[in-house]
Amino acid sequence: MSKHIYSDFLSEEDPLLSDNEFLEDALARLQKKLDKILDNQNEILTLICQINCKAPTAELYNIKVDYFPVTDPEELPNLDANLSKPGNKYANIMHGILRPEGRKEPLKNNFSKMFECDVLMAYNYDGVSSKQSFKQYKHINKTIFGILKRDGYTETEYIADIRAAFHVLKVRYHKRNHDLRRKIKRSQKCEPESDWE
Repeated sequence: MSKHIYSDFLSEEDPLLSDNEFLEDALARLQKKLDKILDNQNEILTLICQINCKAPTAELYNIKVDYFPVTDPEELPNLDANLSKPGNKYANIMHGILRPEGRKEPLKNNFSKMFECDVLMAYNYDGVSSKQSFKQYKHINKTIFGILKRDGYTETEYIADIRAAFHVLKVRYHKRNHDLRRKIKRSQKCEPESDWE
């Protein structure tokens, strides 16, 4: 809400703009009260938006949160089947993972909190290059799309986001493995070649 000053609505000839101090003081007090009401209204609207954006958490359902990240690729069909049921508990947990505290974050930041590297390495979105197709899990994709949805967010943008998430996480996985191999090689070079002391 925007704040309006009472003098903006009055014309130059209006009797309320006279030099009467009492009237000016009364109007100034009313203006302060109006400003306070508008500030309170903005605060109330902000709180309502925060409440509406916040989904029920796993504690509400008394279930184990350690189901996520999914570690076994064979578990994806079960998750997809569970997400097809209305009012399921997993959708709310996924919402808490992908939108922590109601914040909108890119999918690539939180995708690895839902699926382990072994799962991500076995899949890509389209199932090309000897990988399995992630788009076959319609209910998982529909749930993730619903969580990420905002004004103007399309399915094409979702597909681009999920492809980017797979790409970023696979690059991180390969870099971590490369760094680990390099560290092992360096430690082997530092070891003495003979066993005598």
